[in-house]
Amino acid sequence: MDKPNIAEMIIQYEKDKDMTDTQFAFESHLPVERVHNLKSGEYEPTSEETKTVLEYIKLHQ
Repeated sequence: MDKPNIAEMIIQYEKDKDMTDTQFAFESHLPVERVHNLKSGEYEPTSEETKTVLEYIKLHQ
């Protein structure tokens, strides 16, 4: 199974919900700096960050 592209998932979710990085960070309980880094694609998410993002998006679709 392919690993989910967290950057693309965050970008698409924020676009669909008309949400800023700050709002996403606050609601998902991730530091906004981490959200910026994840979206840049230059930062590899930890397994915990991946789990947090996937669970947040799944719960709030």
